[in-house]
Amino acid sequence: MAEISDNDRHIVDGISDLLDGSGGLKRVRKLQEGSLSFDREAWGKLASLGWLGAAVPEAQGGTGLAMREIALLLEHAGKRLMPEPLVLALAGSRILAALGSPLLADVLAGKLIAVPVEAAIDGVTSYVSDGHVGDVFLALIGDQAYAIARKTPGVTVESEETVDGGSITRLRLAQVKPTDLTLLAKGEVAIAAFREAQDLARLGYAALLTGLMDQALQMTVQYMKDRKQFGVPIGSFQALQHRAASLYVVIKASRALLYEACRAVPPRRTIAALAAKSYASETAMQTVKECVALHGAMGYTAEHDMSLFFRRAMALSVAGGDAVSCRKLLHAESAQLQEMTGSSR
Repeated sequence: MAEISDNDRHIVDGISDLLDGSGGLKRVRKLQEGSLSFDREAWGKLASLGWLGAAVPEAQGGTGLAMREIALLLEHAGKRLMPEPLVLALAGSRILAALGSPLLADVLAGKLIAVPVEAAIDGVTSYVSDGHVGDVFLALIGDQAYAIARKTPGVTVESEETVDGGSITRLRLAQVKPTDLTLLAKGEVAIAAFREAQDLARLGYAALLTGLMDQALQMTVQYMKDRKQFGVPIGSFQALQHRAASLYVVIKASRALLYEACRAVPPRRTIAALAAKSYASETAMQTVKECVALHGAMGYTAEHDMSLFFRRAMALSVAGGDAVSCRKLLHAESAQLQEMTGSSR
């Protein structure tokens, strides 16, 4: 785990107390068993504590956390399987803050949820995780940034359920009039705002996955201490110790890559974010599958809490791009950066 300083303690304790006080894993189970779930009461609490403004400067009404602090916040939210789409909210608020939109105030107050999407007029957007909660969608069309209200004529919100009670959602735009959309900005400032938000989202999902797999391993190690065979804890068996130790190393590597990526600045920030998300997506699924197996037959049952971690890992591993798609983008971005730096010499 990243070293927690006295200054960071309020972040860790704040999000942990909120999620534990809202019902913990019992609430998570209830939401996972639902369809297109969303806990508005918990969302209101996130707003009241200022977490919806974590990525917004203090001068604009946010809390102005650094990327490392945002990652720490989300890592501990991931340990508790936070079902709320906080990463989406942070990305959306970062765009609105960068573009100086008056919509920001309602977003920070929890009255409005702004979801960034990739869109084109008379087209279909790519899928975004948990977009079913969106009241307004932020789209970059060419070099122009727009806010698209959910009830805009010609806009259809299509959501498909995921295993953790959430969704993958896309917009279908048919004969939408530009006059029905709200232009936020255009040109390089619009492009830069969306690119920064995309990097933030990938790092955010990587942080959630890092916390999730760390907690899954902690639960598994405790089970190995408690479960006995032949009169001794199964954790004393060397073969199982080696399997748990391997997972520990994988999680440490994922966390190190995440927090190193948080330090990156443009133009390398996008590459760092893609690397962190790709690795976290792959290792989280590897870790949770192994934790399920180490619990024996009970680990495969829906009644066991490890099933909650498995479902959430499946959803988060594809949020913001799965491991394969992120690696493809990483290769393309690396080649482009190399070409840029080479031509500048």
